Amino acid sequence: MKFFTPEEIEPSEKTLNIIRQIARTYRVVHVNGKEISYCIN
Repeated sequence: MKFFTPEEIEPSEKTLNIIRQIARTYRVVHVNGKEISYCIN
């Protein structure tokens, strides 16, 4: 398994903002023991 080290390139702030935006809108709900994912707009 490979781990990030300080010498490696880190994601740009633009990339991190896109990831944060997706994380804020993506949700998972548990229904009858199943996971259902949906996106909030």
